[in-house]
Amino acid sequence: MGEEFSKRGHERARVRSADAAVKKAVEHEAALERKTAKKVKSTVKHLKPANSKNSPARTKRVSTKELYGIKKRHKGLVPLTIIFVLLLIVFGVEYMAISIYDQDTAMLVRENTIEAGQTADMSMYVTGEPTFPQYVYSNLDFSTVNYTIPQTIRFTVTIYGNHFPCVLEIVDTTAPVAEGIPQKFYSTDDLPPVEECIKDVYDLNDVTIEWEEIPDYTWGGYFTAKARITDSSGNVTIVDVPLTVTRDIRPPVIEGPEDIEVFIGDSISYMENVTVTDDLDPNPTIEVDTSGVNFEEEGSYEVIYRARDLTGNVSEVSIWLTLSEKPDTWVDPEIVYEEARDVLNSITWDGMSDMEMAIQITWWVRYNVHYVSVCDDTNWTRAAYDGLTKRSGNCYVFAMTAKALFDVAGIENMIIIRDPYIYNPHFWNYIQIDGEWYHCDSTPRMGYDGYFFMLTTDELRDVWEGGWNGYNFDEDLYPESATDSVQYMINYGSHSIRE
Repeated sequence: MGEEFSKRGHERARVRSADAAVKKAVEHEAALERKTAKKVKSTVKHLKPANSKNSPARTKRVSTKELYGIKKRHKGLVPLTIIFVLLLIVFGVEYMAISIYDQDTAMLVRENTIEAGQTADMSMYVTGEPTFPQYVYSNLDFSTVNYTIPQTIRFTVTIYGNHFPCVLEIVDTTAPVAEGIPQKFYSTDDLPPVEECIKDVYDLNDVTIEWEEIPDYTWGGYFTAKARITDSSGNVTIVDVPLTVTRDIRPPVIEGPEDIEVFIGDSISYMENVTVTDDLDPNPTIEVDTSGVNFEEEGSYEVIYRARDLTGNVSEVSIWLTLSEKPDTWVDPEIVYEEARDVLNSITWDGMSDMEMAIQITWWVRYNVHYVSVCDDTNWTRAAYDGLTKRSGNCYVFAMTAKALFDVAGIENMIIIRDPYIYNPHFWNYIQIDGEWYHCDSTPRMGYDGYFFMLTTDELRDVWEGGWNGYNFDEDLYPESATDSVQYMINYGSHSIRE
């Protein structure tokens, strides 16, 4: 920029020098003319005789040519010629300078608009090749501009010392680019966040993504959700997201309901050990319909468990609720369990396995409860309580006493009833050890002084005393028993488990 100003200053100085030279030459020529005329006048005056007034002699005229000894020429021609030439030079230089200035400034473009992401340079503002390019420049360094940000940049372009205001407008009119990701899910699921449904998002500036339109996919099918992508300049793109929605047609699964027997007026735990699950809905609802139960009268009533999932699928399970009058001999189960804990604590200790505790229980009942045929066997709590406190009873008492002890020991157990029978039913215990079910009978038998512990069903069928088995039952009503024998592990003499 300094060189340009310098050169321009030199050009102007040259023009001023030429004008000054012309003026000086004209003034010099005028002075020379005055001096010559004065000298001629003086010479002529000296050549006249003193008495020129009376003298008849003629005075001789002396010319400038004769005086200086030069040839005669037209007066004032050379100065005029010089002036004319100088004026031509001055006017020529000025005309040329004006022409170059007009020609080069005509190339100037004062405003330009570009899209964000494009770049600009000086050629966009001076659209040709200036005569003296070194005197054409800008105060804007185009390489330092951030072309990704929409903005207005004002700067100047200088042409031969004159400054021209210019504008560079960077605009963003291009919408973002993105692609939808097809989604597959169940009708019970929530639509994934919009950010997870869009990929390959491109824009020079920050964008926001939000759902523009979400279809109702409750009943499943094929849908299209629409995502709205907006950049910081307000440009918007709507992207389609294909949805493949599978309708939930599988109802919840109810597990655990069993027939309930309670006394009239007692509380009923309908949901004990009852669970409901669904393949899609993590929280299906369940209700117990007791609308058909008369809680004031004895009898068996149908109770319906009804589960419903998020999409309305329903499943039902029915049980029988048997209500009866509480016998006068009924003992509260907690009283029975309190007696059972005292006995269990006396025959077991910490660190024992379920199998070790189970043999201690079976052994204790066999040798601490005495068999009598006449006893109170009206309900299981009375029988268990009498077995634990009176230490006497029939097979029902033996089985229920063992049940109370298995319960407080945390060993899952059931009561099996002989069926069919001719004269009397028989009761014994069915326990689960390490995931397998085994038969245990602590009731003494005629002609056999021992007890049966952890027999498989096949082994139980082989028990014959006095010409009959006595262990027939409906196997379909109970879990399948173990098939592998564990009798080799049992020491009946010391009521212990062999290593």
